[in-house]
Amino acid sequence: MKPIKRGTGFTESERYLARLAEKTFLNLWSYPNTFIEKKLRGQGDGKELCDLLVVFGDDVLVFSDKEIEFRRHKDILVAWKRWYRTAVEKSVDQIHGAERFLRGHQDKIFLDKECTEPFPLDLPDPERMRFHGICVAIGAEQAAKEYWGGDDGTLVIADTTTMGGHGIDVPFFVGDPKPDKSFVHIFDRTSLDAVLSEFDTVKDLIEYLSHRSGAIRAKNIAAAHSERDLIAFYFQNEDDKGNHSFDLPMRAPGELLTITEGFYEGFKERPENKARKQADKISYVWDKLITQFTDHILAGTSVKIANQVPTAALAEPALRFMAAECRVRRRALSQAFLDALSNSEKLDQDRYARVVLPVDSVSPVVAYVFMILKYPDYLDDKGAYDQYRQARVTMLETYLYAVLQDYRSIETVVGLAFDGHGSDTDSKGGSEDLIALQVSEWDEELEAEVLQRRSELDILNSGELKYTGISTQQFPNLPALPTVETRQQRRARERREAKGKVKKH
Repeated sequence: MKPIKRGTGFTESERYLARLAEKTFLNLWSYPNTFIEKKLRGQGDGKELCDLLVVFGDDVLVFSDKEIEFRRHKDILVAWKRWYRTAVEKSVDQIHGAERFLRGHQDKIFLDKECTEPFPLDLPDPERMRFHGICVAIGAEQAAKEYWGGDDGTLVIADTTTMGGHGIDVPFFVGDPKPDKSFVHIFDRTSLDAVLSEFDTVKDLIEYLSHRSGAIRAKNIAAAHSERDLIAFYFQNEDDKGNHSFDLPMRAPGELLTITEGFYEGFKERPENKARKQADKISYVWDKLITQFTDHILAGTSVKIANQVPTAALAEPALRFMAAECRVRRRALSQAFLDALSNSEKLDQDRYARVVLPVDSVSPVVAYVFMILKYPDYLDDKGAYDQYRQARVTMLETYLYAVLQDYRSIETVVGLAFDGHGSDTDSKGGSEDLIALQVSEWDEELEAEVLQRRSELDILNSGELKYTGISTQQFPNLPALPTVETRQQRRARERREAKGKVKKH
């Protein structure tokens, strides 16, 4: 398997972006400094597509990073306009140009300037593509601090189209830069840090970006003092199913959302938020488990199983199911995985498996199987480990079929298999396997074949088998955060309270 040579960024700012983004998107789906083939008669180098390209199923994220010096002028509006045109408008134009190319020339995207390393993942069909543009504009922070008189220096989010322009006519305000094209988010360094630290899974980030772009473009947000304050509002505005948005409950017609300074600071210190952060710690086991596989793919060290030569395009869909899990659900999956390893060791069984079924989860059609299989000590002949590995894959596959056969509402089962605790595999390498399985239609022949394999391998035939269901909540063991009160609701409450006081007197 050929290694995948990912870029690392040309400037320190781009390298910082690459490092920060990798924590959210993980290494298999994020590619700094991609290029497009625009050679004339085969001569010349490729042209840079964007500073960071993320492809995750139907979602494509394009980042443009510009660090531009804010040149002082006695008129702050003149200085702002000059900086905005260079740092923001050029980035937005680059992002929209990248979108056109991604939709129209998917076979001409490369990882290197010489255009010899094709982009390793399949791009989504243009009709299905969900595009997310992100402009990272750096350099105006100090000027913004001085202008606002505070210590933040971040840009204000507002409906700038009502201010005579798209942000260029009001210093340090940003909104919807090109309302007639795909939405582009504008972040400075502080904003980007906040977004990618609070939403550090692809699913959580894309949901936030989608709600954010929808609210700004629909002109539902009058102004938010900072991105962190906007994030705090989003977390606290939760419906009874745990979904977040910028939709105000019982919002009066035409009422706009205004988020003032300090919203985030108050949210950060709430016990509910601290409990969320504490509960998230275990979830990063899932991230490490994913990179255990993706590192092999990128390094080209994945081995052939069942005579199938591994490639990034073949392995990526199974890993994408794992990476598509949100931060909250990763808590339960991590705990289930650690419990499987622990129980396997305590019981000292040759084979141990745990089936994790979704219960009231964000992925109600995806289940997981963790299987630990000891390497038989008697297999010492040459090639014996390969035989063990093939047998393990066969067993794992049968587990997946069994789950799909027993639970027809499940659409996909992802299986992970590992060497058993105490297996003498140090000299033989040790390994892990990953399989994702779907069955579009069950017929009599497949039903019979699966039942036979289950019987022969004694897989999920016992009524004593225990299944683990997953059900999680974002703010654990504490009362839910209150929803945000609209101006109309606040005035109604104040009237009720005033009436109550009158009655008491």
